[in-house]
Amino acid sequence: MRKLLIFLVLAVQAFSLKAQQNALVKQGSVVGYNLKFHGQTVAMALTVNRLSDSVVLDWKIRNSTIGQYVMLPAAVSRAGKLNFVQPEPNTTVILSNQTFFFISKQAFNDLVKRKSYRYDNTIYDLIGDGKTETLTVGSKVISVLHVAARNETTEFWILNNPDFPLLCRITGNPLGVDAEITSLN
Repeated sequence: MRKLLIFLVLAVQAFSLKAQQNALVKQGSVVGYNLKFHGQTVAMALTVNRLSDSVVLDWKIRNSTIGQYVMLPAAVSRAGKLNFVQPEPNTTVILSNQTFFFISKQAFNDLVKRKSYRYDNTIYDLIGDGKTETLTVGSKVISVLHVAARNETTEFWILNNPDFPLLCRITGNPLGVDAEITSLN
């Protein structure tokens, strides 16, 4: 009986941790980043305006320049490309086959099942035999999947969340734009 009780307590704790992980990013969440490009570091904030079949992200750079990205349902579920175009102030960019700062659900599922996925005609392989890593963001410890591009320099740390696989860190980007998550509220 005691073993059963201990098992149930551990199961509830594991379920609770998984629920907390999945709820890290939700509608209204604000994600802070430091963007690094060409020797400069710039702060950017993404506000999750909508998180359902489509995703709407409001962005703000230097607390003054703003804009919006709208990823349509097809992009959220099965896009195969990231949008790295520099955001234009006061515009709304609608993406039907690309994502911005996250990978599609299909790519995430491929990563979990096959230990790799294809994005932008590049194959990204899971590092560390499929084990999750952690990043500390403020006082939060988040579970991430670390991937590296085959035959290229790019690495991503992706939030381990099938509903919103957010890019938490980008290094070695051949376009010269790296990013690091700094806050998650």
